[in-house]
Amino acid sequence: MDVRDRQPNMLEDLPSKMIVEILSKVGQDSSAQLFIAKSVCKAFERHSEHALVYKRLSFDRWCISPWGDPKLAHILFMAMYSGNPNAIFRYGLRAYFDSIYPNIGLHSLEKPANMQLKEACYVYGLVLFASHQTQKKNLEL
Repeated sequence: MDVRDRQPNMLEDLPSKMIVEILSKVGQDSSAQLFIAKSVCKAFERHSEHALVYKRLSFDRWCISPWGDPKLAHILFMAMYSGNPNAIFRYGLRAYFDSIYPNIGLHSLEKPANMQLKEACYVYGLVLFASHQTQKKNLEL
């Protein structure tokens, strides 16, 4: 096929902000659908690395600790650094229960609890309650 015969891709002509917004909404509903959307065109692939996409990315169907797979760990770290409450919560769980740094884990559980992530509020409250720290943190039960 000659380059001149190739049909123009209308998706490539969309404004960057619109592409990022579309991809962030797709990723918010389903991370699997986001990975499919990335293969639609080069513009989608390029803009899928935007911080807003990572911030809204859904982890509902992911296992709780995918840190063994380098590609999945990279996605989780990018989401965590973009401010995704679910990614920060998962990191906090791992750091608190599976490492020698429980203070870092507790701090990482507090952040998504302050962002009103239900699971984080529940787990953070239980950890504080079990460690008799509810008065120190002024926790609203």
